[in-house]
Amino acid sequence: MIPSISEAPALPFENAKSIKATEGVAVDNQRVVDFDEAGACNPGNYTVSVSWGDGTAPTPGTVFKALDSSPGTCSYGANGSHTYAAAARLTVTATVCNVTTKECITTPVGGQVNVAAATIATTAAPAPAAAATPEPAPAAAADQPAAPVVTANPVATPALRVLGPVTLSQLRHAGLRLRLRAGAAATLTLTVRLADPASGRTLARVRVHLSGHGAAAGADTILRVRFPHKALRRVRHGHRYALRIPGGGGLPSLAAQFSVR
Repeated sequence: MIPSISEAPALPFENAKSIKATEGVAVDNQRVVDFDEAGACNPGNYTVSVSWGDGTAPTPGTVFKALDSSPGTCSYGANGSHTYAAAARLTVTATVCNVTTKECITTPVGGQVNVAAATIATTAAPAPAAAATPEPAPAAAADQPAAPVVTANPVATPALRVLGPVTLSQLRHAGLRLRLRAGAAATLTLTVRLADPASGRTLARVRVHLSGHGAAAGADTILRVRFPHKALRRVRHGHRYALRIPGGGGLPSLAAQFSVR
């Protein structure tokens, strides 16, 4: 039987708590709501479900006894844990259910969530060590072949990768995070094409400017690509999409795919 949602809470029920978080960093045992009960204190009488506001499914939390209030009244708190995939300003709500009466109450006002963008450090790959100048080899005898010449390894191969799980909320509020290894390419401005691989249809094209830091040494660069909201209206949950960067300026054509959760 599905629990009923009470429109007029029988419990003294507070609004959901505000939360500060950082994308990609778990929020553990975060206090989400407090409420009171008239009677004996028994946290086992209640369950809590937390909707985190980022489009993911609600998750169960933990109800615990807080501080005893006036005689005959017990105060409770409820905690939950979650990891936000992208920076955003969201609203969190909590629903508390009585396991005996099957009645449920949702926080009348949601708590404000401020998810800060993660600090991403771009570390350049170490430059290849300079090859030592070989000493002249002694002249080979007439019946002996000359020693082969050893050359240094080339710069790392260019590559493109989509970082982390991708959600519609992330695409709309924070954009798509990519890891690009440009090798020795001199290109500083790239065109990123978003396409539907099933139909081959192009959904959007955006231009991204690279800092160029460490490019000649084959550095990994973190890019954040934001697509127009008009184009994102055609992006759907559970579908797979393709990214393509045309070649040019010493950079070969690159491609990657991702699914929207």
